[in-house]
Parts: sequence; C-alpha cells; structure tokens
Amino acid sequence: MTLALRFLGIDEGRQRLHLIDSQDPAFGWQRDLADFPLARDLQRIGPNRALVGFERGFFEIDIDSGDIVRVCDRWSGVTAARRLDDGRTLVTGMNLDGGDNDIDVLTLDADLLVIARARRDGDYVRLMRPAGDGYLLCTNDHILETDAALRPRRRLAAPGFEHAWKAERLADGSTLVAAGYGAFVARFDADGRLVGTFGGKDEVPEQVAPFFYATFQVLDDGCIAVANWQGHGPDNGRKGRQLLVFDANGTLLDTWSDPVRISSLQGILVLE
Repeated sequence: MTLALRFLGIDEGRQRLHLIDSQDPAFGWQRDLADFPLARDLQRIGPNRALVGFERGFFEIDIDSGDIVRVCDRWSGVTAARRLDDGRTLVTGMNLDGGDNDIDVLTLDADLLVIARARRDGDYVRLMRPAGDGYLLCTNDHILETDAALRPRRRLAAPGFEHAWKAERLADGSTLVAAGYGAFVARFDADGRLVGTFGGKDEVPEQVAPFFYATFQVLDDGCIAVANWQGHGPDNGRKGRQLLVFDANGTLLDTWSDPVRISSLQGILVLE
C-alpha cells in the first residue's frame, strides 16, 4: 500500500483487535478478544481513546497501548455502540430488554445508566448510526431510517444488499451503505434515491476478491476506506485484499493486506 494509514482493525476470523501501520509491519499491538466476543463497532472518542462495541456491550481502550480503561458488559445481542458528543452512549442490538424479535436502541448517561429506550419489531440489525434526530439501522436487505422512537421514515435499498453492514449520512445529506455480501458500496442522494454503486467485482482487479464489504470510513480527504471481510475462521488472509481505499468518486486507489497477522478484517477505524 502506497497510502500510509494507521488504523485499528478488528480481525473477526481470529477474534483479535490490532493497531496497524499499513507501511510498518512491526508497528502496533494486538489484543485477544476472547473476553469480548463478536466485536463489531469502533469509534474514536478522544485523542487517545476508542470505543469498541461487542456482543455484551462495549469497552474503551487506550489507543497507544491497547490497555482497556473501561468496560460496560451487561447484555446479550449488542451489535453497535456509539458515543454522542454530549457524553451519552447509544447501544443497539436484538432483544436487549428481554423481548422477542425486538430491535432496541438504549441511551446511557455518562455514568452508563439507561435513561431512555426505543424498540421496534425486527429480526436483524447490524450497525446503527445517528441521522439527524433519528437513526439509520442496517436491517439485512435494506437500511431503515427512523425517528428517535424507531418509527420508520423511509427505506434505502439496492439490488444485492445482503446483511448490509453500515450506513452513514454525509454532510450533504447523501448516504453511503456497505452492502455486506453484495460486496459493493451504494450511494443514495438526499432524497433517498440510489445514484450509484462502486467497488463491485467487475470494477476492481480480480485479486481484490470482493466478498463482504463491512465497515467503511470516509477520510478527511474524501477517500473511503472499506474492510473487505473474507469469511469466518482463522485462515482467510490470502483470499483477497483486506483493506480497500477508493477516491470520493468510487475509483479504487490502493489496497492493503497482511495475511500473516489478519484473517478476516471486519471493523476499521482510521486514525491518521
């Protein structure tokens, strides 16, 4: 990779969290996630602190050292965790309040006490992101945009969405979506219309081997970094390129892989 990136990466296949420099294999650290299963979500919440969502809640780490500095381990079925600017934390998942076929979003205060709950019927959710005064919920074959009470406002869908992983509302009102097993990124305009896709198998070199586009991040220069997850288990590192970087128009600029350290890159948080 000619682009220099430092990032946190969740290797789902080997259940590890890494601090990585794309140009220096000796840099960084790795942490086993056996005590924090199904880690999916990453967010920078301070100059040297990150929040990591996992199946039972979330934890906070010191980025430089990888040391865990705070843990909230309370539920089963958590799929996303997001810290808000005012210090509240949103926890999203399935049946978090003991229901059946519920999608729940819980709001925690700075002391991690639940101060609000919202629920709706549903049997699948992955990452959640705030959007205005509501949310974007990844619900398998479509993105459900809701208000704060999880009442539906509109659906964003594209042919090929399967286990769609992440949706993010951009400053201009458009929305990017990682299509999961569809293995492309979709772009919707501010009115919710599909305006295009990029990163599909016919648009990238064969060695990229698009399989499952998971977490992505829009970088400060407008480029888009995408994790190309390659499957469950420890031996997927040579199946395809693990981290893809596209320009703002969706043209592939560069790729990165470390098949010795990483099996299946799922979560990314680019730091610099």
